[in-house]
Amino acid sequence: MNVLLVHGIFDTGNIYRKLAGKLTARGHHCFAPSLVPNDARHGIADLATKLDSMVNEAFGPNEPMAVVGFSMGCIVSRYYIHRLHEVRRIKAFFVISGPHAGTLTAYFCPGQGAKEMRPGSSLLRDLDSVDHDERDFPIFTYWTPFDLMILPATSSRWHPAKERIIWSLLHPLMPSDNQLCSDVVAKIDELSFKNH
Repeated sequence: MNVLLVHGIFDTGNIYRKLAGKLTARGHHCFAPSLVPNDARHGIADLATKLDSMVNEAFGPNEPMAVVGFSMGCIVSRYYIHRLHEVRRIKAFFVISGPHAGTLTAYFCPGQGAKEMRPGSSLLRDLDSVDHDERDFPIFTYWTPFDLMILPATSSRWHPAKERIIWSLLHPLMPSDNQLCSDVVAKIDELSFKNH
């Protein structure tokens, strides 16, 4: 299965080295681009539009895929899927420590993207207005109560998703957590089997 992995703020695609390695070993085709600028200074829509072009080049414009988002990458992915009309090709969406209800740390970061990740932002309200009854793919969310980047940590909870708590002590360690990686790989293996 094609798997798109979208990193968070100040990160690069390298944050998925461990997860991508495990998925590739299982025969999945991973694409973990590095978005520029990675501080989202021009906004979430800017990164999502750039992501759209990169995905079409990597996978083609119609190929199905699973999407994994981490931190800001969850919000970029949500915009990409729902506002750039890519719902039709998504087979599953995995969200890791995403600021779905915003994060207080966004008040300390400059740029449009940080403003859009503040609690109650117009962008987050717009994404929350999406009718999830129209989707036909599963959503899984992973979050840690110890998160100091997503404040409060419960902002990573997202009502359309099946939830799993990962007891990681640090936000940046979430994408490489052993339990999380094993769970994502197993679910993508299962989805791939069902789609063949």
